[in-house]
Amino acid sequence: MTNLARSTSPLADRDPAALLDDLRAGRAGAGPLPVLPPAVYARAHAAFESRSDQRRLIEQHLAGRLALRGGGPVALLSVGCGDGTLDARLATVLADAEPTRPVRYVGVDPYAGSTSGFAAALGALDRPNLAVETHADTFADATVGGTFDVVTFVHSMYYVADVEETLLAAYALLRPGGELLVLSGPRAELNTLAALLAPPVDGRSQWFGDDVATALAGCTLPVADVTRLEARLDLAGADDDVLDFTVQARLTPGLREEVRAYLGAVGAESPGSGSADRFTVPHPVDVYRVTRPA
Repeated sequence: MTNLARSTSPLADRDPAALLDDLRAGRAGAGPLPVLPPAVYARAHAAFESRSDQRRLIEQHLAGRLALRGGGPVALLSVGCGDGTLDARLATVLADAEPTRPVRYVGVDPYAGSTSGFAAALGALDRPNLAVETHADTFADATVGGTFDVVTFVHSMYYVADVEETLLAAYALLRPGGELLVLSGPRAELNTLAALLAPPVDGRSQWFGDDVATALAGCTLPVADVTRLEARLDLAGADDDVLDFTVQARLTPGLREEVRAYLGAVGAESPGSGSADRFTVPHPVDVYRVTRPA
């Protein structure tokens, strides 16, 4: 493990833009880096999230939105649900707001290991009014029936084939008065790096928050508001799996040195941490909220 705050690399004092230029030049003409296998991705994702306050901010924000839902039955579709760590907390908010109202909670994720975890996490809540469904498939291919009061894409819009098409399909699933919540990282410090190094998704780069904004404007959906959650990510002493997850690819040792130098250049010691061993980089996420008229 390398401490970013005390890096002794000869690259450590370089300007971030110059480090990116060097990475870009070094990758010119090279083939794509290997993808992370699903099991490694899931494990590294959990370790990565434990180093960031972003999930806590997302949970607080979404829980606040769900707490505003009125009485009566409610249905939520979580696209890219993962292992249910976040959704279990949100399902609790909905189920406990009115213990007698039916709550339908549907999770969609292409990795069956994640949907199994989602089902187990929400099943363990033991809420009699909570009905849980899972679909181990992409959003485009999942056969999800019915309509929803809330549809969420939490860090899952990166991987869809067409953002506009996906947004329109999700909007079509909303009931009157429903809302579509798309959470996506902007092309800031971390995602600029990921855009450079991540393997292509179906022959193209991943989509980021900027692409969501462009697609929303293109398909003229009614955007209620956009909120930025200013999270930070602590990568001091991060192991190789976490570093690889940061750029969504299996890095070579040489690239890891360059990536660590870049992260060190854009990072800062955690304010008030009382330890030079804590070192953070910006980890923001934008929340796009689209509403269907009642």
